[in-house]
Amino acid sequence: MSNSRLENSIKNMFSGVAAKVILLLLNFVVRTVFIRTLGNDYLGVNGLYSNILGMLSLAELGFGTAMVYNMYRPLAEKNDKKLAALLQLYRKVYIAIGSVVLAVGLALVPFLDSLIKDQPDVEHLTLYYVMYLGNSVLSYWFWGYRCSILTADQKEYIRTNIRAGLSALKAVAQIVVLVCLHNFTVYLIIQLGTTLLENVIAARKAEKMYTAFRVEEVEELTSDERKQIAKDVKSLAVTRVGHVALHSTDSIIISSLIGVAWVGLLSNYQLIVETITGVLCLFTGAITSSLGNYFAEKSRDEGATLFRRVEFVNFWMYGLCSIALIVLLDPFICLWLGADYCLDFPVTAVIVLNFFVQGYMNVLWTFRSAMGLFSQGWYRSLIVAAINLVLSLLLGSRWGVFGVLIATFIANAAARIWFDPLIIHKYGFGCSVKGYYLSCMSRVVQVVCIMLTILAIRPLILRDEITVVNFVILVCVTAVIAIVSFYILNFKRDEFGYMKDTGWRVIRKLRSRHV
Repeated sequence: MSNSRLENSIKNMFSGVAAKVILLLLNFVVRTVFIRTLGNDYLGVNGLYSNILGMLSLAELGFGTAMVYNMYRPLAEKNDKKLAALLQLYRKVYIAIGSVVLAVGLALVPFLDSLIKDQPDVEHLTLYYVMYLGNSVLSYWFWGYRCSILTADQKEYIRTNIRAGLSALKAVAQIVVLVCLHNFTVYLIIQLGTTLLENVIAARKAEKMYTAFRVEEVEELTSDERKQIAKDVKSLAVTRVGHVALHSTDSIIISSLIGVAWVGLLSNYQLIVETITGVLCLFTGAITSSLGNYFAEKSRDEGATLFRRVEFVNFWMYGLCSIALIVLLDPFICLWLGADYCLDFPVTAVIVLNFFVQGYMNVLWTFRSAMGLFSQGWYRSLIVAAINLVLSLLLGSRWGVFGVLIATFIANAAARIWFDPLIIHKYGFGCSVKGYYLSCMSRVVQVVCIMLTILAIRPLILRDEITVVNFVILVCVTAVIAIVSFYILNFKRDEFGYMKDTGWRVIRKLRSRHV
């Protein structure tokens, strides 16, 4: 990768990490105040409505991903007329998507009661739902499309910085409202205002940076370009439907089958897991645009080598974090909120399992997107979604929350975990995938062995009571054993050498910028 691309990737990653750390701390404070002032029932409603809106987001059908991919070339060629044409198309489609989300969302209002088993003692449920819906629609209607050019040009850190600053202000305002007023309505109004303000500021920033927004004569998209965009969107639409059905239905099913209070308990775990996922996704997200240019310039063999290296780094980031989560998550929740908010260990284990699988799939999708492999195996997402829905209902009725969550893993294992690597190697690199499968299986065994070793030690450290002191000791023991084991088992690998050398290059570059 070129120096400018590397520098932008570093900016995207480090600004994102800093923002995520800030938001993590703020979210914990807000969540703690939320639970203390409003209770678990409101927390469950918050989780349920967020997932319903996640379902409605499938109206976007992957259009944004296709548009960002099609912006790579005109940005590289500085073709403002072509960029302007793409942005105009993007604007029209996003206005239409927002309208569809609003219409479908309002049509669901009469059916909300059927999604909540054991109605909680919460007034104005319909009003709160409409406010969540409005927050989603604002993202489509008010200039959200303009920020796509920042993503395509590897300047996502600009929006990340804006989001971090506004999120800090939002958190402070919401804490004040919760403590002083105990009012969920004002809490949501602040959320709505922040979403609108973020879109406006980021859109204005993008407009100032790119002359494409000021082009008077727009170059029309050719018939072939429109057909290609339509083809990509068609393939991505199926993937999008499958993704939403896989990841945004759990809370809805849990609420309707088991109770909305369980959604609140689960959301505390998901807050931690999703925050860590967001930080780790910055690694792949920061290099996505660079990969698009890389595969246009390099041979298949060079691409395959880069994939193995990036995938190795990603695998071990999620592996180490999975080890930490399964060991530390329950004790942390107990310290943070109390034993009443802890889930059974099998539920925690499957939460971590899904976290690991999703992280593994994330880098595969990043490479598929960079290589434009949208249409290959398009039907697979529908199969995954169907398996997940059927098994969630069956296993959820039998095993509760654990059954719903394990259904997600089974669906992924049946049609995704093995399939995406096959697509990348067959259509992207033109080589066999067998070696990759064997390498992954050996690393999974390593992760499991390290995990079981630390879990065996955990009772000796925590003993009969979880305190801040023995929790800190457990964190240190977990980190030392996991990192040292990882080093011993992998220091001779080419991928490990690449990871180490790249890390030192980044550190030296950052040091040189501050000298």
